[in-house]
Amino acid sequence: MTRKSNKLHQTTAREWRESLIDFCRACSLLWLVVLSPNATLPADQLQETAMPSQLTDLATERKVLREMIIEGRAQTALERIQSLQTTHTSDSGLMFLAGEAFYALEQLQEAVMAFEAGLELNPSKKGQLFNLGRALQALGRDEQALLVFNRMQKRPEASFQTRGLFGAGLSQLNLGKEQTARNLFVRSLQLDPTFDRARYRLSLLLLHQDPAESLSMLETILARDPLHHGSAYNRALALRNLGRSQQATKAMAHYRRILEGRSRIALLRERWAVAPLDIELMLELGRVHRELGAIAEALRWYSRGGLAAPTDPRPAVESVRTLLVVGRRAEAMELVKRLQGTAAAIQAQQLLESSKSPPATDNPATEDH
Repeated sequence: MTRKSNKLHQTTAREWRESLIDFCRACSLLWLVVLSPNATLPADQLQETAMPSQLTDLATERKVLREMIIEGRAQTALERIQSLQTTHTSDSGLMFLAGEAFYALEQLQEAVMAFEAGLELNPSKKGQLFNLGRALQALGRDEQALLVFNRMQKRPEASFQTRGLFGAGLSQLNLGKEQTARNLFVRSLQLDPTFDRARYRLSLLLLHQDPAESLSMLETILARDPLHHGSAYNRALALRNLGRSQQATKAMAHYRRILEGRSRIALLRERWAVAPLDIELMLELGRVHRELGAIAEALRWYSRGGLAAPTDPRPAVESVRTLLVVGRRAEAMELVKRLQGTAAAIQAQQLLESSKSPPATDNPATEDH
């Protein structure tokens, strides 16, 4: 198997970002949009324009920087990290964050150097730096990457073991050891059945040998992440391999819609990265995600918009609309109750009253069964 496959849409160096933002999908609805005169902005936005010399809590600053990298503002984060490093030269946390920022920017050699410098400052972090292994892989240094992933497997925490097994599987695959890679992906899933990165790689290996099992895995991934374009593409291939040509054609059309939507999202996020308080951009990002079925992400953008503009009723109203669209009426009712006394209350109540029986959720992964 070649390292770069044009057929299977394997994930790229940006894969880590998608997994790192998974925590957003677990956010409670009650955190979403509660507009009030006392609403405040998130810490990352409050400190967006602060100079490093004005920040006295380095631990808080590192947290803000990590969130910026996760959100796609790696270049801005890197500039702040490098500024802080002029006065905190021996802080390993900043060095590791620099590695993450370089990795996000696909400056892989610089990422490796930063990670290794951080480990010199703090050797206890060995076995915790997944992206060090991924950067080494991308540079073709799989034997070295295996050392990183093997250390992760020896950690007591299941999360590190899971990713260590997964990373080792990727390197073994690169080295042409497909069966070894498959076994490692299976072991990773056994440790964490929700670890869809391993499920996706395993589904690719089964695409031709067992397309039915591959299809089941891909649909499981899409149910959790409707924008996973690799799964959408290979789902179409699995259906074709099973002789279900009409369904395969529909699946391929859906894949193209996802690509178009992801392109739109990428452009909007680039604009938002330089204008993180722009409510119009956040509302549009919410709408695009909703149209693509990525409901958790849509609600997250409306939540952010509500916090950025606490007197603007639109984020709350769009949150209610989104919940009603996917049939989550009970949650919509709870949110409407919480909006009483705010600028959004009347519009939100009207939406709730005008809604009919909740429609069935449109799940593209199962729509043609």
